[in-house]
Amino acid sequence: MTEEIFTRELERRAEREYGGVHGAPLSFEDVRGTAQGIRRRRRAAAAGAVAAAVAVAILVPTVLTGGSNRSQGPDPAPAPPTAPGASVLHDGVVTRPDGGTVPVDVSNENVVNYGVLTDGRVVVATQKPNAVRVFAPDGSLQATYPVQTNVVTMSADDSVAAWVDEKYRTAVLRSGVAEPVTMDGPPSPGGESPGSIDAVLDAEHLLVGDFNTTTGTVTPAGRTDLTTSRPLRVTDVSPDGDLWAVQYADDSDPQYGCAGLYDPAAGELVARSCETAGLTFSPDGKHLLGGFYENNMAGEVAVFDRSLQPVGRFESSGRGDVVSRAAWADATHVLVSGTDWTTSTWSLTRVGLAWDDRQVVVPEGPGGNPEQVAEFILSE
Repeated sequence: MTEEIFTRELERRAEREYGGVHGAPLSFEDVRGTAQGIRRRRRAAAAGAVAAAVAVAILVPTVLTGGSNRSQGPDPAPAPPTAPGASVLHDGVVTRPDGGTVPVDVSNENVVNYGVLTDGRVVVATQKPNAVRVFAPDGSLQATYPVQTNVVTMSADDSVAAWVDEKYRTAVLRSGVAEPVTMDGPPSPGGESPGSIDAVLDAEHLLVGDFNTTTGTVTPAGRTDLTTSRPLRVTDVSPDGDLWAVQYADDSDPQYGCAGLYDPAAGELVARSCETAGLTFSPDGKHLLGGFYENNMAGEVAVFDRSLQPVGRFESSGRGDVVSRAAWADATHVLVSGTDWTTSTWSLTRVGLAWDDRQVVVPEGPGGNPEQVAEFILSE
């Protein structure tokens, strides 16, 4: 995979957990964390901080604070009927929403992204090696798959993981199935580089594109073109599949474009907002999470209803407090990895839809440079 395509795909993932397909492009050095400062965007000086001290504490799995015995692997969790929310990768251990832990032989600075299948396997996209690695529910390494694009895309219910393999094919790994199956790959931009897997509708229907626009559907029968009312990039699909969260170019925001909700059956946008980017659906599909991310951090992250009206919002105070990662903890809570980029201190917090009811998961403590590493990586 070329440096340009690798960089563009990391920008795309930084939009999902993570923020804006039309953002200023990162250099390869930015991807590696050598940027020297987070650029201030709109409302970056507004009040509010995720990593600020909070009054309510909840029980913390000891693994997140470094106190667990990693030699003891948990029993696999039973497959839930809907997406369970984000797991947390920290210090070589994945902590699932049910509190179970899985030791995995990866370091955060080497992880592009990852997902946890409903059968308990952990599917990790890594940079060294440039591969997708699959870990068993007990944390043992099951397989390593060379790739063209080292990014994993998960289905809404976490029953399917997909990636672009070394032969430019779409690889699909289903929960409960030992090996991935392959289908036609995404379109190749310029005919030389791998395309992108934008969304997994189910194990036999995937939305694919060229990193800028979602242009087709891949099924076992092959790849077909996708027709939409305007060029757009799908960032997520609702649990019931009825709506797509999208990003599209718009003159009202030349840098990021605008976000919207697209009804594929009607072929039209049913909601739009130029005040966010990279929308993802809550597990029940009733709310969305979006934010503007630059240099591996975000100064603004918000929860929206399905009309894309804001319900709750984090805005940096401008003193260094930013969000490293944010993802759905469950249908009514967001898990937030907050950091102060001036001091490299970190915390993990659980907040309500209105960005209230803050509960400390991991208290503030030292960590790495947030431009170079995410101390808490949240699953897809």
